[in-house]
This record gives sequence, structure tokens and C-alpha cells, in this order.
Amino acid sequence: PAPRAGFEPRDRVDRPVVIPRLCFMSDGPRGTAGRPLLDVIEALSRGGVDLVVLRERDWSGAQWTEAARRLEPARRRGLRVVASRRLDVASALGLDGVHLGREAVPVREARIFLGPDALIGYSAHEGDEARSAAAEGASYVTLSPVYPTTSKASAKARGCEWLRTASEGLAVPAFALGGVTPARVAEILASGASGAAAASRTRRFTLEW
Repeated sequence: PAPRAGFEPRDRVDRPVVIPRLCFMSDGPRGTAGRPLLDVIEALSRGGVDLVVLRERDWSGAQWTEAARRLEPARRRGLRVVASRRLDVASALGLDGVHLGREAVPVREARIFLGPDALIGYSAHEGDEARSAAAEGASYVTLSPVYPTTSKASAKARGCEWLRTASEGLAVPAFALGGVTPARVAEILASGASGAAAASRTRRFTLEW
């Protein structure tokens, strides 16, 4: 089939590319130390977090709308906010884009729906999967799990050699995810990652990055 504008790499060459270095992936109360999530995100945005992935699967429409309203000042300062899987929410509320995975809408279709300037992330667990997502129009990928992580205790840590191989030849930024701590940042950057993604320990990053 003929290529469709907006997701082929050559169609994206002239678009501005934003490469955040620190991504916070919300996960309900996890990583908030008991504080309201939106207050935490506001504080993190002032401390160095560049990208937030809202993974709030139980939020109502009203909660999504309130979140978009509350985060608008931080977005004006440069914070990027994407919704996990929810293309409808991202489009209706004018968020920066969506974050997808294997069981979500294909990247190619999301790119067509949201347009060439949307930020579209993809959770990849293999290098070929990451490169395929990039070719279909992803703006960035996460590669995981790099280190052992309590959030997915059954998942085998892949290590930095795997990260180096998985990120090889990627035309988009890759965030290392899974057990990443401030002490490991130098190692993941040396292994080809563009930045770190975390659902917890994020405040330590903003203090120590």
C-alpha cells in the first residue's frame, strides 16, 4: 500500500523533535507518597520532569478534564503530558499525545488519528519492536525492564548490554524503564538511552539529576 503522510520517517524529518530526559509514568497512588497526584506532577515539573504519562485507567471524564485544566500552567512552561492508550481523551482535551503498547491501538493508526505533531510513545520490550514502532510513527519509546523492578517482579531484568543493542539504530529517543535510579543514569545514557522513565523514585531524580 502507498505510504500515508504523517508516520513515515521521511514525513517527520522537518518536524521539531523534543527529547525529554526524565519521564514520570503515573500509576494511581504509587510513587506519590500519599499526596494528590496532580500536586506531585506540578512539583515534579518544576524539579526537572519533562514528560508525564498519565496511566489512570479508572479516571472518569470529569477527572481527565480537571487534570488537563490543572496541568495547563505546567504545560505552558514546557511539560509534555500524554494519556496512556486514550486517544479520545488526548484529542478532546488537547493533550500532547498518547502512550501505547502491544495491546493498544497500533501506532500507525494513532498517528493518522492524532496528526503529525502529536507526541506518540510506545512501550517496547525488544529492539525490533521499538524500531517497528518508530517506523510506524512513534515519537519515542520506552525500553524495559532494564533493571529488577518491584512493579513487575516477575519480569526478568535485561541489563544495559541489552539496552545498548535494543536502542541501536533507533531514529527516535528511547527511555530506559524499570528499576532506574539516579545512580544508574550515567550507565543508561552510556548505553544509548536518551533519558529515564520511572513511576517511583522520581523525586530523587529531580533532586539528583
